[in-house]
Amino acid sequence: VEQKTRLDNRVIDLRVPAQNAIMRISSAVGHFFRAALLEKGFVEIHTPKIIAGASEGGAAVFKLKYMEGTSVEKPGCLAQSPQLYKQMCVMGDMERVFEVGPVF
Repeated sequence: VEQKTRLDNRVIDLRVPAQNAIMRISSAVGHFFRAALLEKGFVEIHTPKIIAGASEGGAAVFKLKYMEGTSVEKPGCLAQSPQLYKQMCVMGDMERVFEVGPVF
């Protein structure tokens, strides 16, 4: 199968045993990583990815329309770093926190 066909139809790759195995291995690595940190007393947190306005230098570069085309459409920005939210958790008595964040 040509690369263009594969890129246009990514679901086809999941049917290829090697790609399927890569996804399963990645899942297992994430599972063991989380389990190791949780065992050491860390708390997994999930910070906002879309925020109301630029909160750090350069965040305004990643502007977007949130809920576009609806009656509640608002401007937003893609958060660049979870640091502020992690610091708030630590100040709120969560001494050890971690987040496995998505990549955009």
